[in-house]
Amino acid sequence: MSLINIRPFELSDSRDILEMEEAIFNESNPLLYQMIESYPSEGFIVAEIDGVLCGYLVGVLFMDEARILLLAVKEKYRHKKIGTMLIKTFVESVRSRANLVRLEVRSNNLPAQTFYFKQGFRFIGIVNNYYKNGDSAYIMVRPLDRLTLFL
Repeated sequence: MSLINIRPFELSDSRDILEMEEAIFNESNPLLYQMIESYPSEGFIVAEIDGVLCGYLVGVLFMDEARILLLAVKEKYRHKKIGTMLIKTFVESVRSRANLVRLEVRSNNLPAQTFYFKQGFRFIGIVNNYYKNGDSAYIMVRPLDRLTLFL
């Protein structure tokens, strides 16, 4: 079994990430272009196996709330703990500064919802017409050490 390497995003990853985004989501994402252009020092991590980029996570910290803005894993690399490792790495990087981690997930994407639930995220709300095509999003949060949710 090959080892999964989680590391910070590098500009040389840009083409692979943009191609992955298009293949997985069938559309380009202006936020992803903005993150690549800004080349953040924190919160943009990638996963690779044997030198092949197979996933990425873009997250930010806003006050005491961490947000996962984008998470993607190439289809042929799914169910190999890559998404889990990306989330774990991001959570550990913000744990001492955040009370919770928040994300939005398409309301019709049951596999992603199930994955996030297994990572400790819980549903707290819905945003109608969140995506460009009119799809709604569920808001999910994962409390960290200093916070308890009563859901």
